[in-house]
Amino acid sequence: MVLRIPLRRSASFTPDHQPVVEVPTPTPQKMEANVVVLGADSVGKSESIYTHTLAVEGREILFHIWDFPCSQMRTDESSSEDKRIQWADGFVLVYSICDRASFNSVQPKVQVIKAAKEGPAQEKVPIVIVGNKRDLHHRRTVSSEEGRLLALSLDCEFYEVSAAEAYHGALMVFHGLAERICEAKLALKKGTGIRSIVKSVSAVFARKRTDSM
Repeated sequence: MVLRIPLRRSASFTPDHQPVVEVPTPTPQKMEANVVVLGADSVGKSESIYTHTLAVEGREILFHIWDFPCSQMRTDESSSEDKRIQWADGFVLVYSICDRASFNSVQPKVQVIKAAKEGPAQEKVPIVIVGNKRDLHHRRTVSSEEGRLLALSLDCEFYEVSAAEAYHGALMVFHGLAERICEAKLALKKGTGIRSIVKSVSAVFARKRTDSM
């Protein structure tokens, strides 16, 4: 499943009789994020790696996206799968609303990711579940409610998209994922800072105990 975000051009126009005043704009904060997109066979079979830059709330995020078919993951070595999971900052799991088997494969895959990424001291891993082919509603076998309930039970974001609105659908998915990744990175940074303070204080008290002996 290739959730590519096409580039969009924008233009601004100023009346001829008004002077153009250039106002300096603040440099956006930059961040990089690794994302693995997992799609069932019926969703997309080709593997690809690409990058895309997205602006989210004044922050410029450079996505490194690895689009990976689940069938290839099933036949892949477990060590390679673990490396791929550890490499990623966020995950997009795609199923087809016309294929219940692809929907049923989402929960086990989320559990594998969470087991590998979420430890006692780690924050929740950013995961987005996407129901694809919403435009083929006449062939639907998985309801929107089922997708939402699954995502809620797994603490994931949920979207349904269609080929007819590929740009807007992919944009929503990656915006939602970007927000989760930013929150996770900020929480991790705060946690690291607190742990450093605790270690420093502990070291001071340890030295005092040694000096008093």
